[in-house]
Amino acid sequence: MSSINALNASTSISCAYSIKSNQLSEETKAKLQALGIDPTTVSSEAEAQSLIAQVEAMSKTDQARPQSNSSDQTLLTRAKDLAEEVGVKVSQTDTTDEICEKIAQKIEQLVAQCGNDSSQMSNIEEYQRELASIDSRYSTKIDSQESIFAAMNMISASNKYALGLK
Repeated sequence: MSSINALNASTSISCAYSIKSNQLSEETKAKLQALGIDPTTVSSEAEAQSLIAQVEAMSKTDQARPQSNSSDQTLLTRAKDLAEEVGVKVSQTDTTDEICEKIAQKIEQLVAQCGNDSSQMSNIEEYQRELASIDSRYSTKIDSQESIFAAMNMISASNKYALGLK
């Protein structure tokens, strides 16, 4: 008898669930499907609209990434150019961070070698300024990425909570 009650309870829950998902407008269902979201996983029109807005916001962020990639490439190119000026050999697989580390080590060597030569010290100071600029921009980029990932994790947790998955 208890299995029949359990079956009736699960049937009534699934019926209630499908009734709620059927309350979505056809336009909302179409948008969800276009975004790759199963409309039956959404329990209300408001939740559906929220999911649509979040996915669209993420896709706008994705569209902005090519600019970020060009910025990454610009930083890498600047770092490689500075490495060449300073006399550091870099490989094609070196990251911006690795190149900056090699440049910093080379600058330390140059400072130790130049002694009191003011013209060499002037060049070294220029190298240090350029390295600080590259390093600062690279750090800012990394911090921004970490902030975006943290926000995306918060959205994910919020969605899981809203969908009852947590």
